[in-house]
Amino acid sequence: MNVEFMKIAIELAKKGRGKVYTNPLVGCVVVKNNKIIGKGWHQYFGGNHAEINALLEAGEKSAGADLYVTLEPCNNYGKKPPCTLAIIKAGIRRVYYAMDDKNISGSKEILERNGIKVYSGILRYRSKFLITEYLKHLRSESRVSVKVAMTLDGKIASHDYDSKWITSPKSRKLVYKIRSSYDAILIGANTALKDNPFLTTRSKKLKNPVRVVIDTNLKLPKTYNLFDGSVPTVVIYNSSITDVPNHLNKEGILLAPIDIQTAKKDFKVIIKKLNSFSLKSILIEGGSEIIASALFSGVVENIYFFIAPKIIGGKFAIPVVGGVGVSKISEALSVKDMKVKKIDSDLLITGSIIK
Repeated sequence: MNVEFMKIAIELAKKGRGKVYTNPLVGCVVVKNNKIIGKGWHQYFGGNHAEINALLEAGEKSAGADLYVTLEPCNNYGKKPPCTLAIIKAGIRRVYYAMDDKNISGSKEILERNGIKVYSGILRYRSKFLITEYLKHLRSESRVSVKVAMTLDGKIASHDYDSKWITSPKSRKLVYKIRSSYDAILIGANTALKDNPFLTTRSKKLKNPVRVVIDTNLKLPKTYNLFDGSVPTVVIYNSSITDVPNHLNKEGILLAPIDIQTAKKDFKVIIKKLNSFSLKSILIEGGSEIIASALFSGVVENIYFFIAPKIIGGKFAIPVVGGVGVSKISEALSVKDMKVKKIDSDLLITGSIIK
């Protein structure tokens, strides 16, 4: 055992800061004959884990080598196959890891059953700071909220789909702060096409959520801001599509095929898919149809309705909530714990959906 190698792994892990949430920061080195033959770190949400990147760099030299990693290797199928399988296949002799991962189980056992010696706790306390946000996320509960910017007459865009800017700069600044408290921010392809948003917090001090876009037929152009690589993006699309555009097969983009027709009837399908990617808190900023689907599927817990003192008018202007709606007032969704706050000339109404 050489503590210096774990120190190097810790420094490598830091390179993923701001790119991997809701995953942990992890670094890894592969060592043979007291020399590093492979380095790796978790580079972006949805990408290879640190162990895989280090093993890829080491190549065939990995056979008989030692592996130092800041967090216990995963043993479960998530966005990627288990790292334990890659370690076994590479012929690693010994594994040293700093921190246990309570989100997984059986890693040490399966490695040892395959003749690999496993040692844990090396620089444990120095490594703990790397997974502070990850541990906090594991303790959090799933929540889904809707945020809209609307006019006084309940519109989110004109009949020509113009929506910039309905609310004041101060309201938009508050939205950035709200975004930072969520794992993911979700919109639909139509909103993306009309607004070409970045969906970030516009701040180096605030955490950017993972961007999620429902692009049923994968029609968004590769030049759009969602694909700029600055923040990881999950693309949800119809599982019947087999020809995925090349620009979606790159770092920072995670593909999520689902049965769109089922999801339209029940938005829980989409939330469940995002939960499987460890995205527990979702802020929906989509158009009226997505908002309607989410609300009437019963997944929404909280609302943020920013109301500007403007009137668009017109029966073809876009309403906040689309869909068919209810036929009777008695069937309408109700909001509890409603609060109203004035922000410049706007109003912010928050509350919880009664279920």
